[in-house]
Amino acid sequence: MHRAVPWGVCPEHGTTLKSTGGRAWCMDFTCFNAWTYDRLDAACTEPATHTVQADDGDRYVVCDGHALTARTQITNGRILRGLPAA
Repeated sequence: MHRAVPWGVCPEHGTTLKSTGGRAWCMDFTCFNAWTYDRLDAACTEPATHTVQADDGDRYVVCDGHALTARTQITNGRILRGLPAA
């Protein structure tokens, strides 16, 4: 099963977003990324570059930012560069 990620991230730093008033920005002090919409609560629109294989068998296709975050948050799964075969 393939699932999409229903929230946004900074494409360079992962889960470092802050949002208020319909705007979002990255909180990493080296990053100047900002968006004129609430990216945090929007589905991710970055191109998929990795596949997360969860220990329960589910697979998620994710962007670089979500892959970065997954590496720090999952314990029984794998993050693979590339997309699964159709």
